[in-house]
Amino acid sequence: MRPFSILVFDLFETLVENEYMDFNLGLKPLWEAHYKDKCSFEEIKAYGEELFVHMTKLHRQGLEFPFVKDELPFYAEKFGGEPVNMSIEEEAAFLLRCNKARIFSGLPEMLEAFSKEGIPMCVLSNSGFRAGALQIMLDDLGIGKYFEKVWSSADYGRVKPDAGFFETAVSEILKMHPDKTRADILFTGDTYGSDITGAHNAGLRAAWINRKNGSDEKGFAAYQIKDVTELLKLTD
Repeated sequence: MRPFSILVFDLFETLVENEYMDFNLGLKPLWEAHYKDKCSFEEIKAYGEELFVHMTKLHRQGLEFPFVKDELPFYAEKFGGEPVNMSIEEEAAFLLRCNKARIFSGLPEMLEAFSKEGIPMCVLSNSGFRAGALQIMLDDLGIGKYFEKVWSSADYGRVKPDAGFFETAVSEILKMHPDKTRADILFTGDTYGSDITGAHNAGLRAAWINRKNGSDEKGFAAYQIKDVTELLKLTD
């Protein structure tokens, strides 16, 4: 018997692996469409690097820097014009341009197996891109159909390990599945500080994808695995 009946996953480096991330591949079409007559690409690229440093500082404070809501207005303030108001589809297109991601080997088969067992699955991700854009990315990778719900820190405003971010997801999950309890949920992620500590602080059991043989010094990981597909091996 499975030691869980609901699964919640981190996204990046848990379900999908980034082959590369180059923000400028998304920024250049944005510049061509909205800022070409206001600045050079080198100028907007340099400003994007400044904003990345700003985002990093916010993350250290536990805050997110949502791309559409917060970052795009900075470009308008810096170079002129109205802030670009992207639809979810346009935001997803930007994300897909600058993030080249692939799913881990064996993942579709694992998701299909859990789906056939009737195990609900969701995603809780730290990302500057809204949940709708992440969903489109998952659809593009062919696995979006397996997830009941995607939550992004871009919509919440704070990043994991914030317990409130986890609680937002847990509350919705238990409303969708009133016959389940918090103890039925297993969270799986690869980053100890944000994923495993955050899940523990929210009262969830966690499976840690511990690829580098790190030490579970705090004892927060209920399970340690090398790859997400090892969840298939977990039984009581």
